[in-house]
Amino acid sequence: MDDLGLAGGLTRVFSDAFSLNSVDWPLLQNGAVNLFKNLTYFVETQTDLKTAGYQVGYVDCRSGIKSFRSQLSDVLNWSEQFGYDEWSGNFNALNDALYTYPFGESGKSVLAFEAFDQIVNEDADFAFGILDAIEYSSRNHLLFSRRLIALVQTNDPRYSCEKIGGRSANWNPKEWLHADRF
Repeated sequence: MDDLGLAGGLTRVFSDAFSLNSVDWPLLQNGAVNLFKNLTYFVETQTDLKTAGYQVGYVDCRSGIKSFRSQLSDVLNWSEQFGYDEWSGNFNALNDALYTYPFGESGKSVLAFEAFDQIVNEDADFAFGILDAIEYSSRNHLLFSRRLIALVQTNDPRYSCEKIGGRSANWNPKEWLHADRF
């Protein structure tokens, strides 16, 4: 693929100062959303990523969805981006915010959610929507040599969130219309 394709984008992203052995490669190779049970590993990974030049946006999920939305709004600079104080929970708006995520000069950011199981327990569909939006956005950012990683600490050792960031196969531009395929 060329530099506009995912393979080319990954080659360009991981051929600069960091190699395939860097701290972020294993966190991105199978998707951008990484689960942690052990709080020590979660904190150590944040520290390692900060050392590698990542900007870390931390959200404590222990107080539930309302507090989560407020904290995430602060991390995403919601007011500066959209002119109102807090994210309402609308996922189209979240996708917009993640598309224009306020990366620092390094182009590398982490969203770290501690005790995410509290959000899952309150509203599993909402929790899925958060991780789905991040995974989807992360792939888009890789195409432009930016890295977005999610670190998700959960106290539920059985937690899983399958099929996040899913994309369907798309018809190529020359055959996009039904009429062009018949």
